[in-house]
Parts: sequence; C-alpha cells; structure tokens
Amino acid sequence: MFFEQLGKFVVRFSLVIIVFWTVFTLVAAVTPPHWDDVTLDGDLAFLPANMPSSIAEKLYRDAFPQRQAKSQIVFAISREDEPLDEEDLRLADRMASPLQNAQGMFLFRDVKPASEEKSDDAGEDESPYVGAIAAWEEAALLDSKSWHPLWNLALASKAMGNEAGEQQFLEQATTLNPELKEKSPQLVPDDPFNWNQFDVLTRHTPVRGDMLTSKDGHAVLVVVESRNEFMATDNIRVLQEASQYVETWRKKADEAGLKHLQIGVTGNAAIGGEMLLAAKESIANTELYTILLVIVILLVIYRTPMMLTVPLLSIAVSFIISSWLVALLTQVHLLPGMDWFDFKVFKTSRIFIVVILFGAGTDFCLFLIGRYREELAACRDHQLAISKALAGVGEALTASAMTTVVGLGMMFFADFEKYRNSGPAIGLCLLVTLLTCLTLAPAIMKFLGPLLFWPWGDTDQFVEKSRPVSAAWWDQISHWVCYRPGLTLTVVVLLLGIVGVPSIYRRITTGDAIPVSYDLFGDLGNDRMAKQTALQIRKHFPLGESGPMTILLVNPTGQFSTWEGKKFISDIATTIHGSDEDIERVFTSEQPLGDAPTRYSFSSRGIGKLMRKSHRGTKDFFLAENEQLGGQIALVRVLFDCNPFSNEAIDLLQKVQQDITAKIETMPPPWNETKIFVQGTTPSIRDLMIVTRRDQKRIEIGVIVAVFLVLLVILRRPMVCAYMILSVLFSYYVTLGITETFFRFVYADTYQALDWKVPLFLFVILAAIGQDYNVYLATRVFEEQKRLGLRQGLLRGISTTGGIITSCGLVMAGTFASMCMGTLLGVIEIGFALTVGVLLDTFVVRTVMLPCFLALMNRYTKEPELESIATE
Repeated sequence: MFFEQLGKFVVRFSLVIIVFWTVFTLVAAVTPPHWDDVTLDGDLAFLPANMPSSIAEKLYRDAFPQRQAKSQIVFAISREDEPLDEEDLRLADRMASPLQNAQGMFLFRDVKPASEEKSDDAGEDESPYVGAIAAWEEAALLDSKSWHPLWNLALASKAMGNEAGEQQFLEQATTLNPELKEKSPQLVPDDPFNWNQFDVLTRHTPVRGDMLTSKDGHAVLVVVESRNEFMATDNIRVLQEASQYVETWRKKADEAGLKHLQIGVTGNAAIGGEMLLAAKESIANTELYTILLVIVILLVIYRTPMMLTVPLLSIAVSFIISSWLVALLTQVHLLPGMDWFDFKVFKTSRIFIVVILFGAGTDFCLFLIGRYREELAACRDHQLAISKALAGVGEALTASAMTTVVGLGMMFFADFEKYRNSGPAIGLCLLVTLLTCLTLAPAIMKFLGPLLFWPWGDTDQFVEKSRPVSAAWWDQISHWVCYRPGLTLTVVVLLLGIVGVPSIYRRITTGDAIPVSYDLFGDLGNDRMAKQTALQIRKHFPLGESGPMTILLVNPTGQFSTWEGKKFISDIATTIHGSDEDIERVFTSEQPLGDAPTRYSFSSRGIGKLMRKSHRGTKDFFLAENEQLGGQIALVRVLFDCNPFSNEAIDLLQKVQQDITAKIETMPPPWNETKIFVQGTTPSIRDLMIVTRRDQKRIEIGVIVAVFLVLLVILRRPMVCAYMILSVLFSYYVTLGITETFFRFVYADTYQALDWKVPLFLFVILAAIGQDYNVYLATRVFEEQKRLGLRQGLLRGISTTGGIITSCGLVMAGTFASMCMGTLLGVIEIGFALTVGVLLDTFVVRTVMLPCFLALMNRYTKEPELESIATE
C-alpha cells in the first residue's frame, strides 16, 4: 500500500522531486566538509588502545619523551662491485647535508619566540639555539662546499649577540658564494624540506651512526626521522618530494663519475606513502572503470542511450550527497555534548562506496525499469506504468537494500576502528541510493516520458522485445530446474563442493577458512621505489631495517644502570641472538654495535664498542632517564632478516618473546619480575591479526543473524530464509577456494596468502548483497504463485526475473571487477573474489540452488487458493 501511494506521489510531483534532489546535490557539492578534507587512512594507527603494541607505544613515549619520531624516511646509497670508497661516502654526506640544514632551520624557527623572553645574563650553553646550531654545524661538516649552513650559523650568532661568530661565518659563506657580500644573513633556502622531521641521522651521528653502515661496507643510510604516523596521508607528499630528491642526487652522482652508485629511498614512512599513493591510484582507476563498465553494460542491456540517464543521474546524485553526509558525520563530535560521537571515515572506503553504489544503484534502477516495461506493455500509459512499477518492486528493493545495510551495519560491533566506521558509512550511502532510486529515478522517467525509448520510440514491438535476455531461454532453464530439482541440486553442490569443502573443513578445524597475509609490504608492486630500495639494501642490511623491533624491559624495583642490571641486559641480548638464525643484530646499552655479547678484545671493533658504550648518548638512547621511570626501563633494538610485515616475522616475534619470558623466569629476584613490552611494525601487525580475526568471527555471527531476521520479516518463511543463508554461505566458501587457487597459480613462488581483508569484506558484502537476487526471485515467485499456483507460479517467477537478475548480476560483477584495475594487490584480490562471488550468486545460487529448493518444497506444500479464482 505504501509503495502504491509513493508511486502516485512521484508521478504527481515529479518536477518538485527533481528540483529537491538537484538543490540537495548542489548544497552537498559546495558546502564543507568535503570528503578529502576529513578522510583518514592506515591500519596500525587505529588499533584498540588495550592491545599490547598500543600499550608498548605509550610506554615508549613516556619513557623516552625526547623521541617524537613515529616513522622514518631512509635514503640508501650502495654499490655492488666493491665497498664504498671515500668519494662515494663523501657524496652520501653531501646528500645528507641539505637535510641536516633543513632540520636546523625548523629547530631555529621553533625556539625563536621563546628566545625573545630569555634573560640577558643567560650563558651560551643555555642558548635555545643549541639544537639548530648543532644541526647546521653538522651540515657544514657533511658538505664543506655548501654555504647554506654557514649563512644560517651567521644568523644564529647574530640572534645570540655574538658579533665575532657572526662575522666569522659571514666570511666563510661569502668565500664560497661571493654574491652574498651585499646581503644580510637570513634562513636559507626559502623552501626547505618540510617532512615534519624530528631528527636527521647519518653515519657520523654518535651511537646510532654505527647502525647506518652495513657490515660489508657496501651501503650507507641517511635517516630522516619524522613525526608523521606510518600511514599519515601527508606521507604521499613526503614520498614524492623524497623521490625527486633521489633523482636529483642520481644525476649529481652521474655528473661526478659515480654511476656505479645506487641511490633510493625507503623506510616505513616511504612504504606508507607508497601504499597510500597506490590506494589513491586504485580509487581513481576503480571510479573510472566502474563508470565505463556500467555505461557499456547498460547500453547493451537497454539499447537506448536516454535510458542510461535514469540510473546514472540517480547514482551520481546519491554519491555526491551520501559522501557529504558521511563527511558531515565526522564533525558531529565538535558539537557541545557530542564528544562521545567519534566517527571516522577512511580513504579506502571510497572504493567500496563507489562499487556498491554503482552496482546496487544500477540494480535498483534495472528492476524498476524492467517492471516499468512490463506494465507499459500491458497498459500503454507511461504515468500509470511508472506508478504500478514502483508499487510492484518497491518492497523488494527496500528489502534487498536493508539486508545489505543491516549486514554492513554489523561491522559497527568490531573492535578495529576501521571496520567499526567503514561498515555503517557504506550502509548510509546505500540508504541514500535507495531513496534516490525510489523517488528521483521514477521522477526522471516520468519527466522524460516517451523520450526514454529514443531513438527507437515506445512502440509496442520495441517495448515488448527490449528485454535484456530472451524469455524463451529462461523458460527452458525454469522447466529443467523445476522438473529435476533433486538431481540438479545434487550435481551442482557436488561439483562446487570440490572447491568449497576444503575451505569449510579448514574453518571447522582451525577457525580460519583460508590462510591470510598481513604483508603490507608485499601488497606493493615491484615497480615502487620504496620496495625496490628495501629489496636492494637487503643485500647489505637486514630487511627488518625498515621496521626494527623495540623491546622494552621494565622492572620498577631494579636499576638497569647497576652492574646486575647490565648483566641482565647482556643475558637478554644473548637469549635474543640465540632465538632464531634470522636475528641479525641486537643493540643494547652493553652492545651498542649490535654484536652478540662476547668478551672485550683489543681489536678495532672491540675498542670502538668500548668507546661507544661509554658515550653519554648510548645511555640516553637505551636507558630511560626521566624522573618517574629513570633506571627502570631498558631498550633493546632488534634487527631481523625478514620482512617486518610478514607472517614469518610474526612467528619470529612470538619465538623471541617466549624465549625472553622463559629466560626471565630463571633469573633471581628482582629481575625475575621484569616485564617485556614490544613496540614496532611487527608487533602492531600481530595485534592487527589478533583483533581482525576476533572481529571477523563476531561480525560473521552478527551478519548471519541480522540478515536472517530481515529475510524473515520480508518473506515470513523460516525454511526458505534459512536455506538462503546456507546457500550464500556455501557460495562464500566456494568463492574463497576459487580465489585462493587462482592467485596461487598466478603468483606461483611469490604467493604467500590472500590479503587479510579478503575473507571479511567478501563475507559481509556477499552475505548481504548476495541475498538481493534471492529476495527479488522469491518475492516474485510468491507473488505469481498466488495467481497461478505453486508450479506455474515458480516457472513464471523464474522466467520473468531471469533476464533482469542476470543483467543486475553482470552489472554488479562488472563494478567489482573494476577493483581489479587498481595497483594494490589486496584491492585486486578483493575485487576478484567479489566478482566471482556475485557471478556464482547470479548464475548458480539464484538460477539453480534456490529454484531447486523451492521446487522441492512445492512437493510438500498444499496448493494455495488462487487469487483469480477467489476473485471470481
């Protein structure tokens, strides 16, 4: 009744509806906030605060407040033929000099306001410019031909009132650049590298510089520590500028006759930037190919260009408005009393919003237009046909949309913040799409009228024959399915079971349907500079250099600066070295060079180790010195020779933790009370694995229950609803099996496992969207059975919906297939899996499995009193 009234309302006030949605769209397009201004990204930054890596991260910041760096940009200079010579190393130093100079500029600017309040009797040692001066002095030493740091030192001397120092630096800078004679000192250059850097480390940096030169002498690193998070969106810009910097120095190396040098950039900030850039490219490619595929498919289906305007305009309007509404929700927490509403939206969610909105929105319009054609062929009245079409499919469209919205909404109960926000955001966008398809789409159809069939015209012959797929073909399929339902269903289940049963068995026995990978590094293409550089320096440094593991030893009753504490640290380092052959170096206050603990020797390395151990910087780096935690926390830095994002690294972390725990238990008091906390990339990846596995089980149960209840409300037939759930679950496991087999074959030796996001997103989207076609079919079958009886109603329902459901399935599969045009392997895998899953639902579950079940049920169901007979 409601949709009958809605149909009449839309026909009567179509122009008002079009104006309303147009104004709403314009407001959404021009009014902030905009999507790109509020979206976030990354995975590790949104772990729950109670996860071990999050606790370790907070403890690390408390124990070492002077270290604000959260990621690293690593420039690598290496050569393959022989160790780096002095000329090679000088070029590496010259490359680091501008970075060190920029660091001094930012330190100078940061302290300038404070210096204006400083008393006149402050000594030079108390100068607020000490950090900037140290950076500029380092920059000048790194490149004796650069005048920039000298000019900046002159400015610092002037600010301190040191006229002699100012004059000295001015003379030195002018000697290098005579054009400066008539100029006053000022910060140079005007546009320094602004990478939110906290520090610059070179091979000359005390203590830590030893970690930046390879043991074989073939490579040296220059590290820029950044305050940016690993996956901060600003890292895209940082990566692009760092890549340009690398190209500049590659040219300089060629000009200096050092073509043998290999120069690149990596580090977790660069890898994060590469991933964000690849995600951005994937989003752009997905949007482009989705639109193109939808246009091509609709042209093939409709064969009338004007008919395209109905779904395309409706989807465009819903996309603009829903994106704005989602962005608006991120600002609700700014309202008084709304601090608790902390809603976030992520850039990669846009991929799913695009494909689901275009796929589902096109499906909605296809069903509306398909029913409109049927009604128009029967009554030849455009307005009446639109009204009756909306009345006929409105309930089914709403029901199918609600199964998806409710299914996605179950992600709200996840602990992982990215899941918790992404599901409801996509669900909200789908609700807006449903509203536009129920109001704007029929209003456009009414406004265009006969123009919808241009250039062929709305003749009886064209309207009748313009169905997407031949009804005769579906008549044959429906007869075969209905007359041999048991045999057909058995054959289909057995054939697909060959692929699906292994996943089902693994899920029952291990809890996971398939093994998955959390390898964000492996997700990148091999053409990315950050990955190429990381693989290149692996020949000289452990691959874990891009994400070292930091172990915090905490003992409130012990003092790590005492002799007993130092021995304890050495014992722990020895234990770590013996844990696994992939452990390369373990840096501690007792072993600042990272070597395995041994007796001291009078070799050059032994003497160097003794000198660095005595260095003040070693104690500052490895032992907490603040008032609250001083002496109670010791830091151990572990480098291992495996990808820090890989399952192999997670297994190694588990082994190291177990060995340390076992060793601590054998220690005498108070050292047996020492607790360990592990911070870094690998611990965060392990926690991501734990929380997402836990969330997946919770979400799966929630989706199954919620979708079943929605189906029960719609169909009011428990057996049919339960079968629908089981059939989609079966297709889910079959899809996983097909997807894993495909990528294992394509990537062969380099294949590790499917991306960790594949099973969850496949389950949620397939379990929700996969029910759409079941609902479309079942509601039409039950409608026809009231008129024609059980058998004839089933035949009629299959044949009349076959073509339109097939068209919808192809559109939805096409939109998901557009995800395969991206550059991130994880996105490609999700796109492939969703494409296979939708095709299975379209051509197997809907075409065979559900009709067979309904036909088998007919044998045990009493024939209903037909509406036509009752009416008579």
